[in-house]
Amino acid sequence: MENTEEVNVSADELAQAFQPEKKSKKNLISIIVFVVGMIALVIGVVFLIIKLVGGPALEDGEYLVSAKEWALEVGSDCKPEEVETKCMPSVYWQFTEIGKGTLTTNNHLNDYDFIWSLEDGKLKIETEWLYALENEYDYELNQRDGILILRTGDEELKFVAKFETE
Repeated sequence: MENTEEVNVSADELAQAFQPEKKSKKNLISIIVFVVGMIALVIGVVFLIIKLVGGPALEDGEYLVSAKEWALEVGSDCKPEEVETKCMPSVYWQFTEIGKGTLTTNNHLNDYDFIWSLEDGKLKIETEWLYALENEYDYELNQRDGILILRTGDEELKFVAKFETE
């Protein structure tokens, strides 16, 4: 017994049966969101790398001037009863503007003018004291911690920045 029933199928129905299924719009939107997210991630990583390897926000000279004063750090061998007298800093440098400043060695009883410059990793200072002094220091400036280290020969001086808000 053979089943020989004829099925009438139109050409339009046959063409529609062989067309590929339409992709859903959800898949397309997901792919677009993924691509935009990857682009944003790459841009974020680029800006992070630029910020990490970039130079400081302020030039060294501008940072020196931005502090109210720089106090010479005293030794850490102070006894508690000496903290108010011998162990308080008495040497202060004030970089008042680019190229000019004042310093004191006796807690502002006497202030002396100086001129300064930064050249090739060196801080050059000319002070009008009892007589003219010219000093040149290799300097290291840590802007994040507000520390200025000056070196000349075997001597090392460490200054800590004091800002208006402190």
